[in-house]
This record gives sequence, structure tokens and C-alpha cells, in this order.
Amino acid sequence: MPAFAVAAGVLILGLPSVSPARADPVPLPATDFALKADLKRGGTIDIAHSHGRMRVEIQKSNIPGSMVGIIDLNARSMLVRTPNLPNMAVEIELPPEYVLGALTGTGLRVGEDTVAGEACDLWKIDPQMKSALGPTTACITPDGIALRTAVEIKGTKQTVFEATSLTRAPQDQKQFQLPPGTQVMKVPKGKIGAALGIPGLGGAPAEAPPAPAKP
Repeated sequence: MPAFAVAAGVLILGLPSVSPARADPVPLPATDFALKADLKRGGTIDIAHSHGRMRVEIQKSNIPGSMVGIIDLNARSMLVRTPNLPNMAVEIELPPEYVLGALTGTGLRVGEDTVAGEACDLWKIDPQMKSALGPTTACITPDGIALRTAVEIKGTKQTVFEATSLTRAPQDQKQFQLPPGTQVMKVPKGKIGAALGIPGLGGAPAEAPPAPAKP
């Protein structure tokens, strides 16, 4: 996830001032859930999770249909289907900048908040690599569901993603699978961000895969 330096003198909220700050692993989702959220750049998103797999469906007013990503959180890979290529999917390595629904790495718990009626801990995410984004703060439930993510973009703090509802319940496993016959093509990391309209996922839209060669 996006990486951001925390000064060595910063202390975990609530600990005595003589204690040094200690980074902890950011919790990953530990239960089946479904949530709805608003995106900062416009549009809505539906996220479902089960057993380390996540389905992300994005709808934007300027794009007909919906874009769907199927994520393996353990392998850090994502399969993406777009409306203009209904029978194909592109596979990318999930970039550290990914900020929706689940974050990885380490960070500091710096407070508490409530999002969509759910109590969550505020985490400042530790740096892992250079990123176009600035410091990141996420509000994550005790069972690892990221309900809101705010980042600094060009010096301005912006809420990228904020849940509006959350339901914990068993999820249909079929939604985490590609439709039969879908062709998969790998593309370089960072090439689909603009297509999804999500800051930090890369610059250029995904290029359309070439047509399959005729036998």
C-alpha cells in the first residue's frame, strides 16, 4: 500500500510519552463481508470478500456498464474486466498504492473513528516504496475491513474511498471467479489506474489486448 514516513519520535496514541512508536501489521479482512462505498472521483463501488479473495465492482456515470476486479490478497494479483472487453480480463500485480477495502504492510494506530456506523481504528500506513501519493490514513475495523482511506495528493488531503454500508455474511463463491471462456492477458503493473479512475493505481489506461490470432 502507499508508503509514508512516520517520524521516530511519534508515539502511539494512548501510550505513555516515554514509549517509542511501534509499527504493527495492518489487519487484513478476517471475515466474509459486502460493502458499498463512494469514490472521491465520482462513482460507486461494491466490494465483497471471502477467504482472502475480493471482488471490486466500480460504476461510474461516464462509463457504461461496470468494471470488475477479482483480487487475490495473498498473491497480490488482480484480474480486471472492463465493459468494452467483456470476454477478456487483464491480470496485474496489485500495486502497493491500492487503497480500497484492504491494505497491507505496517502502520501506527493513531486514533479511532466511526464510518457507516462501524467503529474503526485510524492507521497511518508505513512506507514500502515510492508512490505518487502522499501520506495515507485508513480507518480499519478490528476484523480488517478498510472503511475509509484518505491520502495526500499534491499536498491536499483527500478522501479516496468511504464506505456507506457494510454487511458481514457468507458470500457466493461464484462471484470470485471469471466467467467461463474469459481470456486472460497479463499487463505491466500500473497501467489500469486511469481506466478505473482510482488515484495511485498508475497513469495510463489499460491498453486493449490484441485480438487473438486466427488459427
